[in-house]
Amino acid sequence: MNGIIVNGEIWLWNLRRMNDSQEMQYFINELKAAVKKSIPESFYEKMDRIFSENLKDFDNLSSYASCFSEYADDASQWARYAKNGMGVCIAFNKELLQKIGDEGHAPLCRVNYSKSCDNLEIVEEIASLIKSENKNPQEERILFNKLIASSPLFKHPSFISEKEYRLVSLPYKVNEYLGKPQFFVEETNIKKYYILKLRQISEKLCIKYSDLFTEICIGPQARVTKDVLCDYFISAGFPELCKKITLSDCPLRRF
Repeated sequence: MNGIIVNGEIWLWNLRRMNDSQEMQYFINELKAAVKKSIPESFYEKMDRIFSENLKDFDNLSSYASCFSEYADDASQWARYAKNGMGVCIAFNKELLQKIGDEGHAPLCRVNYSKSCDNLEIVEEIASLIKSENKNPQEERILFNKLIASSPLFKHPSFISEKEYRLVSLPYKVNEYLGKPQFFVEETNIKKYYILKLRQISEKLCIKYSDLFTEICIGPQARVTKDVLCDYFISAGFPELCKKITLSDCPLRRF
């Protein structure tokens, strides 16, 4: 909360290191299976070759993202992401966050939890390319760039309860779009991340910074009181946020 609201930053983390072990790869696998259904068996070998050629560097690519949920005062979210309800939930104005994400090269996107890619337009586009007798490297590259760019926005259906949105970067030219990477040093690990400067971009877009936040909900097991949190926001220069503080209704137990 301090880093996001007071420092005006959101950190974008490597999606390859998230709790979903199939991040980015799930969409590739499902899309390939869908394409396979759309072509005759005689084209399977050609399909494998085209996928292999155009995805040879895919394992070295990663998108960076900050993740959100449609749910606010939700027991599973408190338990999983807020130290079992000891944190706070920050609710954002979606429209303003979208504008900031677009300006910062990390657009706000909704995650798709579909089990099948059969009905996606790109499936038919790739199937047509495979069945074509004329090789068109430029068309291939454009289609597979589109595929790679979409890969962070599909997750396994078992994660559907998260109802997730993401501020997410493109998987390529990350430094060019997001700037210099940062490194978070832990006792046993070093994590790479990028910073989306919320406050700075808000000022650039003439957005009143406090309008970005619609609610700050104190978790069901949090120790901070509403009065102290209000004093904290006043001292940080954001008195407008005091009226946006709420208390969780979730009856979550710590044990």
